[in-house]
Amino acid sequence: MLGYDAYVHEVRCGVSGDDLRRIGEIAYEGRTRYLGTLLSRRVAYVPYRTWVDKLLSASEDGRVELLQDGGYPYLFHARGEEIKSNFSSAGVSAIAALSNDTWYLVEAWDQS
Repeated sequence: MLGYDAYVHEVRCGVSGDDLRRIGEIAYEGRTRYLGTLLSRRVAYVPYRTWVDKLLSASEDGRVELLQDGGYPYLFHARGEEIKSNFSSAGVSAIAALSNDTWYLVEAWDQS
């Protein structure tokens, strides 16, 4: 698996899963602008060289939603518990502070 750095964002109140899934329907050029309307703030940064293997596995069994597969960036809609599990070895205190039951958006950029 390639190395990534990742940003974890809080999703705005009132934004639905359907709103997030629309990302895949929007041309790449418009995704960043659209994504900005869905997020309230960045809550954590995980520096390169981390992996997203556990998030990818969790997406295969439905615990995490993969909103954008590969390319730049991977986008995941995941509960804090899954994010903590994936990034636990990174030693980032902001990751440890995430609420287990809250859903966040993870933006992971390939840095290889």
